[in-house]
Amino acid sequence: MGAVAVMVDEETLPPAVLLVEHSYRRKGAWGLPGGALDSIAGDPASPGSKPSPDDVLESALRREVWEELGLEVTAIRLLRVDAIPYVAEEPGPYRLDFYFRCEPRGGFAALRADLASGQRAHRSPEISQMRLVPFTELGHYDLFSADARFLNEDLRRLEPALFATFPTAA
Repeated sequence: MGAVAVMVDEETLPPAVLLVEHSYRRKGAWGLPGGALDSIAGDPASPGSKPSPDDVLESALRREVWEELGLEVTAIRLLRVDAIPYVAEEPGPYRLDFYFRCEPRGGFAALRADLASGQRAHRSPEISQMRLVPFTELGHYDLFSADARFLNEDLRRLEPALFATFPTAA
């Protein structure tokens, strides 16, 4: 299972989404930040004595974004759960990704300024770079297939107002 951060800067026109370039992918290197949930200790064949916290997914999202990008996130809201049986860029077993709309603590203006000045840098060797990419420019990036589908289809359906003020991306 994975938690995925959808950080959309609506203060710019067209709106921009935070993308990261993953160093370990040859195809579909660009995508949304996030990562997998940590395994809970214990024997998977027997009931656990301690239940998972209610916010286990949100905690995983916060942890992954902090570890990879050095960003704290706020205003977390679940947008979609996506069941992915196979992803060409990361072959393996069935995946379940939870896409959360969130914002960087401090706001997008501060994030834009940090990125422009070079003061904001990724923190993990898994990430080569990060950018706020206008939705109209998504077609210029080698997007991870599951994230491309989410950004180009699901997000347009879930939040059509984001796309009402500019032409559709190619």
